[in-house]
Amino acid sequence: MSMDLDRVAERIKDLMDSKGLKQVDVVKAIGISKSSVSKWLNAKACPSGEYLRRLSEILETSEYWLLNGEYPYSSYANIDDAMDYMNAYEESMRNHYITELGLDPSLPYSIRFLKEEFENKIFSEHEEFEKRYEPSAEQEREIEEYEEYEEWLEWEERADDFIENKLILKQIETYPTLIKFIENFKHVEQSLRSQSEIAERTNSNLSKTLFYNQEDHSMHPIITIGAQCSVDLTKRTIKNGKFYLIKSNNFYGVRALFSQSDGGLLLQCKNKEYPDEKISKSKTDSLEVLGYVYAWTNMDPW
Repeated sequence: MSMDLDRVAERIKDLMDSKGLKQVDVVKAIGISKSSVSKWLNAKACPSGEYLRRLSEILETSEYWLLNGEYPYSSYANIDDAMDYMNAYEESMRNHYITELGLDPSLPYSIRFLKEEFENKIFSEHEEFEKRYEPSAEQEREIEEYEEYEEWLEWEERADDFIENKLILKQIETYPTLIKFIENFKHVEQSLRSQSEIAERTNSNLSKTLFYNQEDHSMHPIITIGAQCSVDLTKRTIKNGKFYLIKSNNFYGVRALFSQSDGGLLLQCKNKEYPDEKISKSKTDSLEVLGYVYAWTNMDPW
């Protein structure tokens, strides 16, 4: 879709007017120069990157709508409950950030701008602390050795998870069809995997739940590497924007799925470093949906 700078500028100005925002308010709220905002409003440039994200926040709309005047999917606003939760949590920190930074609470700051400024403040304080208490050469060696050990231990634990993935998923190959595998599958009851309450709350089938450990960063920051995902093998009907464990040729992984109007599928990652993939209707047979990912536990070692 080609971008019309005049219309982008018009949409920005309309939303600013509806919220009673002036140009100086936008400048202060997202931390950008006055000349840059002026270029946006006069259709001489288009907001992009982090500033586009911050602008969409204070105008309470999506980046896509600001640029194109429409949503990519009819259910775009509600496709990701997990992201909604993360955004709500970040928003709950707004007053804390403003107080710590000593900013004017009456301005509609972008939450990303506040978070970035707060992190910069913490980082500066941390750097100052490190300068005051710089460790000796011997202490540095000890710290380095300990960090290397912790990193090795963390990857040893993840390696066990990934081996377990392969052992479980390898079972699929021993059955003539995926349906036969699901019919005969029953997860091993373990005290560390007491998921009955979550399964009940999400109306999922615990006895047909496969536990899969995320192997890459493709769904970061929502599902991090090493996260334990609960996959209901009985739920395989695609609902746009929901997460599913899929098998495509020799690849297994979690993706957000969207049915396309031409009968094809869009496989979406949450990490922008991983490209989305479109599968045409003629090639959808090459992909199998193993089940719906109804819960996951992110692992973030201290």
